[in-house]
Amino acid sequence: SQWLREVSGEPVQRVTSEIRTYLVSEAFRSRYPAAYEKWAQAEAALWGEDSASQLTTVGHLCREALQEFTNVLVDRLHPSNVGTNNTMTVARMRAVLDHVAGQLGTTEKPFLDALLAYWGTIGDLVQRQEHGAQKEGKSLKRDDARRVVFQTAVVIFEIDQAVSCLK
Repeated sequence: SQWLREVSGEPVQRVTSEIRTYLVSEAFRSRYPAAYEKWAQAEAALWGEDSASQLTTVGHLCREALQEFTNVLVDRLHPSNVGTNNTMTVARMRAVLDHVAGQLGTTEKPFLDALLAYWGTIGDLVQRQEHGAQKEGKSLKRDDARRVVFQTAVVIFEIDQAVSCLK
């Protein structure tokens, strides 16, 4: 297993591969079926033959993946003072992370606080993607879609890693 990891590519490729392997695992897919499905559809659209015409769809699917992921954590952990509006993922995720804060270590809590800010920024990127970067008046590029798919995977991976072992 270690040998496979060492020969499977450069360090960045190994990290990327680890995140993708985690998201496609049966354990993750069974915990977050709708979130996984939306993210997988976005990834497929990114790498598909007609990816140039799917750029806004990628944003829409990543937005839904973030919403579905948040919904599962809210339903599982039952944080107090959580809103019911699925589109408010930052506020809802804040309620989840505040709820588990007492179970986190002294370095995990600040990390997850920073990750929440990162989550919000990804939400902004996803919105930009979904709306075709109309505010900026720029054309979306495939790299914009790649960024959204990858960063959505990273933030979901990190939050699930932090909270999956908690009560």
